[in-house]
Amino acid sequence: MGSVGVGFNGRTAASDAINCISALIDKGGVFFRNASGGLMLAYAASGRLIGYVEAHMNAWDCLAGLLIAKEAGNEVALFDVDHALENGARIVVGAPGVYDDLTMIAETSFAPR
Repeated sequence: MGSVGVGFNGRTAASDAINCISALIDKGGVFFRNASGGLMLAYAASGRLIGYVEAHMNAWDCLAGLLIAKEAGNEVALFDVDHALENGARIVVGAPGVYDDLTMIAETSFAPR
């Protein structure tokens, strides 16, 4: 594993991020946080990060970044865009070799949606 962006916000429990960071470290990864999910999606797209996970992002904060990451070759978790426009969505983006691990980390770390 490598360096993964981990998002955090005031709309989810702190335990979501704490659990995610713990699981990431257990897998041999390290976490990165810079307070901008959009920027971290761009870092994932550019290869500066091997992925990005966040329990909840608003659509206007992530849709462009998700498209850029997908076009750059990352795998991106699917979600209901219509629902996300009003309610936000869980974000999982990763390079092909780590996407499945990041998905599992998100599923086991974040509270149910």
